Amino acid sequence: MVAARPDPAFMAEALELALGGLESVSPNPLVGAVVVRGGRVIGRGFHRRLGGLHAEREALRDAGNTRGGDLYVTLEPCAHHGKTPPCSEAILEAGIKRVFFAAFDPNPATRGRGPRILRQASVEVRGGLLRKEALVQNAPYFFWRKNRRPWVLLKWAMSLDGKIATAGGESQWITGAKARARGHSLRRRVDAIMVGTETALADDPLLTPRPARGRTPLRVILDRRGRLPMKLKLLSSPRVAGRGRRLYVSVPGANSARRLGKLERSGVEILLLPPRAGGLDLGLLLDELSKLEISQLLVEGGAELAGALLKDSMGQELAAFIAPKILGGARAPSPVGGEGFSKLQESLALSGMRQETLGEDILLSARIDPC
Repeated sequence: MVAARPDPAFMAEALELALGGLESVSPNPLVGAVVVRGGRVIGRGFHRRLGGLHAEREALRDAGNTRGGDLYVTLEPCAHHGKTPPCSEAILEAGIKRVFFAAFDPNPATRGRGPRILRQASVEVRGGLLRKEALVQNAPYFFWRKNRRPWVLLKWAMSLDGKIATAGGESQWITGAKARARGHSLRRRVDAIMVGTETALADDPLLTPRPARGRTPLRVILDRRGRLPMKLKLLSSPRVAGRGRRLYVSVPGANSARRLGKLERSGVEILLLPPRAGGLDLGLLLDELSKLEISQLLVEGGAELAGALLKDSMGQELAAFIAPKILGGARAPSPVGGEGFSKLQESLALSGMRQETLGEDILLSARIDPC
């Protein structure tokens, strides 16, 4: 009897399942899996949290009797011992006959090893089923593995006329409750959240996802000139700042030893970078964040920081919340500062634009195409 051909519909279901880990698995990739026997799904699973069971093991456990079945998984099965045992071992123990995966894992510790081990044990293995969709779904993970820099998501809330605050500096709240809730969901997706000096001064934010559940991303505060007052929530004791790591980024000589010592006693980590063109070396900062296993970075302002990142092609994704309001005023700030581009042909193009209505507000999401 001729074996049935792989069915893309089963891989599509695995991709949908993978989204269940969107707020809890980074810097690991999103992975979903289904076990199929007799033309129907008998087991489903996804990677739920960092350090938890991998999707394959969840699906195999859910299926029960898997002998002779097919496994569809969105990323190649791993073969290394990490926080969990290798999935290739579980697949062999379960008696799976065929494995179909969407994309290879760019992690050099595992790439290609799982499929090779399975083939050596006479399991049929095929890759590339819905590969494009899998690459899009895990774009931040693939970018981080390839470039050793975090995927940068720029987020802002603005009025219909492109203002992030009034001329007097008032910005809370431009958007409504549903849009703000989505903003907190974005915070849960990432490994770190970053703000510049002006945003820290104007908003005194905590940068924590609310309501609190699961982990708190690393909170990164930029302060090139050592201007931020110690009374800011982010620089205060954990009792005020809340749980989770905080990283204060400045340059040598901008802060006194006494001030740096006080920050450290408040539980704030310190990173001093050499200055670049009167500011911080953002490229070097991204390199340092990658070393801390930061694969996704959410940038919440301000305008000068966004402008600097975009000018040097260091932003990969945009989330713009737009409120049906007009603030007006030539001095009211816009989301992107800096010198800007002098010619239209130099401007950054967006792709994959998506629009979503959140109460009275609109969320525009897009990928930022490199220059």
